[in-house]
Amino acid sequence: MNLISTMNGSGLNSEINKRIPNRKEQENNFFNYVKSLDNPIKKVYPGDFDPELCFPPKILNATIHPLVASFFNLGNDRIITRYKNLNPQVDVNILRNYLEYNPKFFKWAASDFFNVIDSNGKRQMIIVESGSCPSGQSDMPLLNINNKRQNGYTFLTQTAFKQALKNTDPSLGELAIVSDEGCYTIEVAGYAAAISEETKEHVWVVKLPNDAEYEQPIKWENQIMYIRDQDGVWHPIRACFNYIDKPWCYYPLKSKTAIFNHVISCLAGGHNKIMALKSFESFNNELSGSGLAIRFPETICNVNKSEVPSYIEKMGGRAVIKAPYDSLGKDIYIITNSEELKKFLDANIPYEKLIVQSLVENRLWSEKLHPGKFYHIGTMPDDHNQIFVNDLRMMVTTDEAGFHPVAILSRRAKNPLPTYLPNNSNWNSWNIFGTNITDESDSNEALEYERLITIDQKEFDITGFSIDDLIDAYVQTVLSVIAIDKMCQKLLENNEFNYELFHSLNPDNVLLGELLL
Repeated sequence: MNLISTMNGSGLNSEINKRIPNRKEQENNFFNYVKSLDNPIKKVYPGDFDPELCFPPKILNATIHPLVASFFNLGNDRIITRYKNLNPQVDVNILRNYLEYNPKFFKWAASDFFNVIDSNGKRQMIIVESGSCPSGQSDMPLLNINNKRQNGYTFLTQTAFKQALKNTDPSLGELAIVSDEGCYTIEVAGYAAAISEETKEHVWVVKLPNDAEYEQPIKWENQIMYIRDQDGVWHPIRACFNYIDKPWCYYPLKSKTAIFNHVISCLAGGHNKIMALKSFESFNNELSGSGLAIRFPETICNVNKSEVPSYIEKMGGRAVIKAPYDSLGKDIYIITNSEELKKFLDANIPYEKLIVQSLVENRLWSEKLHPGKFYHIGTMPDDHNQIFVNDLRMMVTTDEAGFHPVAILSRRAKNPLPTYLPNNSNWNSWNIFGTNITDESDSNEALEYERLITIDQKEFDITGFSIDDLIDAYVQTVLSVIAIDKMCQKLLENNEFNYELFHSLNPDNVLLGELLL
């Protein structure tokens, strides 16, 4: 089977057979191989799905950890029962309503978590980011290794993407998946093949060039998206799977072409950390009295760059600064000393507004635990008794029945968490606290794949996560998605964008200038 056919009709299978690294080679070589298949326009047909080309060898041949498999087999009813036993203050009926909630706009999402303790020593999962159209499916071992065609790519297509297709007019055009340079090419291939398999239609795969000198292969006419093939022919698209970083630069808020996820879900919090915080705060007010709340570190939003030093000082000299609209760990500055603050102040950040967030740190760095702060639990100690900061990504999909977990993954920082805070110029806070595995020092943004903790029988125990941690993260993810979806509905009421409300919540004129209204 050839996964993707090029426009001139020549298959890639012979090239794939020659060039796929053998399983003894490093996993990064597989990703470098995938990135080398760089045709900007491709076409996928029904029957082209090949699991060996949609998962790296390490993942495809991994046996999922039984604890993780148990979590995925629980179902929402048993999750509610367990969650109630652990949290007797929670209103079960409200929790059930939220787990059965079918979002209007934000149908596929993920949240990233740290496993922490608070000042009272209470263990919990806290959200550090939420994302629309998230990566990570290729890092999830198969739930049934004997049925490799039933996987997360397929499940997402059968649930959330199927809903997006429901109200489209088949006569309007074809199907497409549009990505940019920041996406994981292997996952684009996986989703495209799964969509084609499920719909029994071909799917266009379009990669947008970063270079502004190149003409973009997409255009809009009468609210319909068109993609240009390699022969220069334009094709109307009725539904587009969005896998780009800043979709508001390419897709209008109102369109006849269905965009999955809808652009408003990205603006309202899926790719906008400021609006995510506003959504969480608003929804937490609504949740008052239910025993439920979205948990996140202390966060100040809409901060001007010149104001950052004063906020850092108020947070005790240690904090995280984030450009609100980037992903893959870009433009995140972890500040623990004056040198790192100077590096941030010297950096060229194109947007007007920033986020300053309390740093989740090592409890050993303070004589006492401070109310309002969180402290890393980290991985299980290794053979050298070292602990690493690690995260958990919980990915969910939705359909008429409500929410479903679809994938989880965990990543660790490059260096272990020290027992004291060094005071020297060689200190690099990102290496201690940064868990994103994209290496920005590499011109191709290669993946530091050795920092991915595989959710299998060999590695998952390293994470230290219990099944109750996974349940907690799932419920928190559901609440975060609903919060952002409710904000979407406020911002796009009766299909009209509420510009005034958005500007009042997120007054960044650079961002506003990017919107394709």
